[in-house]
Amino acid sequence: MNIITIRNLSFFGAIFTLVVISIGAWVRLTYAGLGCPDWPGCYGILGTPDTMSEIAKAKELYPNAIIDSGKAWREMLHRYLAGMLGLYVFFISFLTFKYVKNINIYLPISLVLLIIIQSLLGMLTVTELVKPTIVTMHLLFGMITASLLLWNGLKISEQKGLHNKPINIYILICALALTLQIILGGWTSTNYASLACTDFPKCTEEWWPSDMNFIEGFTIINLPDVNYETNQIDYKSKLAIHFTHRLGALILTFLFIGLFLYLFIIQNSIILKKIGIFVLVFFIIQILLGISNILFSLPITIAVMHTVNACILLMSMIILLFYSTYNEKKW
Repeated sequence: MNIITIRNLSFFGAIFTLVVISIGAWVRLTYAGLGCPDWPGCYGILGTPDTMSEIAKAKELYPNAIIDSGKAWREMLHRYLAGMLGLYVFFISFLTFKYVKNINIYLPISLVLLIIIQSLLGMLTVTELVKPTIVTMHLLFGMITASLLLWNGLKISEQKGLHNKPINIYILICALALTLQIILGGWTSTNYASLACTDFPKCTEEWWPSDMNFIEGFTIINLPDVNYETNQIDYKSKLAIHFTHRLGALILTFLFIGLFLYLFIIQNSIILKKIGIFVLVFFIIQILLGISNILFSLPITIAVMHTVNACILLMSMIILLFYSTYNEKKW
């Protein structure tokens, strides 16, 4: 098989993963993460309980559940798409392993392991009643999957003799800082702390809010076995999470200002300047979406776009990191 085809399939896989992430964010933000109380089926069937007999059977199996066909449909849509993505990743990994000779075998192996872990996290999201630690990891690994598929395509398209410079450390630091901020954003969302502060730029009319509970807010292990859609943490803990995410955004902004000064003023690579324009655009969009979430009380469309754009920004940084290792004189 032509390696260009495998490269394009990898790039399509990254886009497909982005779609699955957006559907997952939509499911979570519409409180449909437990639209089906079992896994992998939904109330004992592979579809959703729609007919009178199916609803009656569902009530018999889960007498304490509130059956919402809309939520069940959204949850199953996400599961079906995630299942298709899993099969697609296995397919891409096989093609890469078999036909691409100049690529490190650890890359397709990592993709396989990653999608297996994602499947387990998807199951645990339901069985552990949307526990914040698991849901945040599920989101993070989804974005890593998209990034790794993108990296796979970039490595396949790599031209011999061009990849001959060490990784740019500052770009790597910015990418890692962005990943950490994404984790904080996921933690904020999964703990329903996005609207703990409804004013901007201050938070509860203070620059540094009082009575924040960081210990409870950032407890990630030994969490109680409760339904986290209905049994949420207290407001002081939410406030600590929300404010930390804002603080992280401020620190990341300063880091990225330094990155843009480096890309557009200090270094001379035309390729990096062009990629840097895309990074700048998506970074500005991300800031505006974050502020809009607060000012407009977390509308679903903007909240989903905030998650999706974070993944696009991370993928843009992956591309920037990749091309920072190229010798442009030979390009």
